[in-house]
Amino acid sequence: MYLSGNFGEIRSDHFHSGIDIKTQGVTGHHIYSIESGYVSRIKVQANGYGKSIYIAHPNGYTSVYGHLDRFRPDIAAYVKSIQYQRRSHGVDIYLKPDRFHQEKGEFIAYSGNTGSSSGPHLHFEIRTSGNQHPTNVLKYNFDIVDRVAPRFLSLHVYPTSNGSQVNGSAEKLISKVVSENGCYTLPSGAVIDASGTLGFGVEVFDYLNGSSNRCGVYTLQLFVDDELTYSHVMNEFSFSETRYINAHIDYGERIRSGTKVHRLLRLPNDRMRIYGQLIQNGILDMEENRIYNIRVVATDVTGNRSELKFQVTGKREVLPVDPPHHNYVKIMKYDEPNRFDQGRVTVEIPVNALYQDLEFRYATSPRTNGTLTDIFHIHTPETPVHLPYILSIKAEGMETSLLNKLLLITYDNEDVVSSAGGEYRNGAVVASLRSFGSYAISVDTIAPEIIPLNGSAASDLSGKKALKFTIRDDLSGIEKYEGYIDNGWALFEFDPKNNLLTYTFDSEKTARNTTHELELYVSDAKGNVNLFHTTYTW
Repeated sequence: MYLSGNFGEIRSDHFHSGIDIKTQGVTGHHIYSIESGYVSRIKVQANGYGKSIYIAHPNGYTSVYGHLDRFRPDIAAYVKSIQYQRRSHGVDIYLKPDRFHQEKGEFIAYSGNTGSSSGPHLHFEIRTSGNQHPTNVLKYNFDIVDRVAPRFLSLHVYPTSNGSQVNGSAEKLISKVVSENGCYTLPSGAVIDASGTLGFGVEVFDYLNGSSNRCGVYTLQLFVDDELTYSHVMNEFSFSETRYINAHIDYGERIRSGTKVHRLLRLPNDRMRIYGQLIQNGILDMEENRIYNIRVVATDVTGNRSELKFQVTGKREVLPVDPPHHNYVKIMKYDEPNRFDQGRVTVEIPVNALYQDLEFRYATSPRTNGTLTDIFHIHTPETPVHLPYILSIKAEGMETSLLNKLLLITYDNEDVVSSAGGEYRNGAVVASLRSFGSYAISVDTIAPEIIPLNGSAASDLSGKKALKFTIRDDLSGIEKYEGYIDNGWALFEFDPKNNLLTYTFDSEKTARNTTHELELYVSDAKGNVNLFHTTYTW
């Protein structure tokens, strides 16, 4: 088996909870149960794992198989009956032990590319059944070859308090690293002088034989003069804490450049339980004229090991003559509720939504085409938010007929507009958000598009296996779709990454060689509805 991803690697807003097994770029491989047990859960969703099966085993573990193309026939028939019963493509079904008993090696499904998968593969997990915590699959002796040690790409050094400096600057230092005889060091001539307090971060990846994919490391350790001051290990975590990855990584660097950096320090409100040794949360107090020998050790599950070694020299802390100008409007405490009210804009941040105290910034800029208000810059998207906060922007002078069509829009670094949701409430558009950024009020009155594909609008579909449509919405996004054939609810399947809506012809539901009527309704998050209607012969 070859992997494109492993347990614990850095993903958007979460650690990867399993392994991604390559399927040679195709779908349709047979998937088998790894051990005896019973199918305890079947889930079908447009995003996430797509079509997935959970098998509970007698030893207290559950195996999970995700991004499946389709289930074996008896399971597929059972799922379809539930979908028609609930009139929903998306279902989450919990089953009793006597429904689908499995033997070790028994066929259960076909590999696929459903859900949020970016290419054909099998996402596979092993969880502890009692709490559904994902565990490190590579600890279970699967036949996966790994003789490749982790590789360091860069070192990041952070001044962590006011007055701290690295090489004479209050900004963080980023240095590439070089490999010499199996050990990583700084490039020749590179020096690090520091004063005050500082922390470290590393860009490091693991690799496996037969694959060029960058995977996550198993352990990271920081030694200062041979004393272990920081460590973490990726054995197990809970889904309730995986979002703390945004405190663990250098989130700002991820947003700016896409670089994935493990910070070898713990922020005050980082509650991940992966950490072992922590001295001063990984932060180093510099002493003048002292030379610190630093080692960072990375390992993978099979014991392959790499080290990064460098020195830091302590310098006298030089306080600025004039205190630095801080361009912020308020200090927000991570362990207290916070509120900012500017008049037109209100921001309400609950306790523990931040990972550390925040120098909150706020600004405005003039409205642009497509906005009904100025653009309000709520801090910066380079600062992560753990829990949702409430943003309210006053909707002044809006037409009464449009109030239920109002929403917030946001801009990314390239000024691409997307919906941030929200609804009109008591004179303002109010949204629950999980990221800072630039927001304004806009309006969505345009219904989604419905575009027939591959002859799906033809009157004679006798030789076809499916109806296919592109459905898309330019602003608030597809919220709901419903198809009816001969006035009966029909099972349409939506693939959002391809904007593809599919109905597979089913002789159990519609008679062959007869004329049928199709009504397809697609609505967006603001209630704008489009209807596609046709008659056809099948």
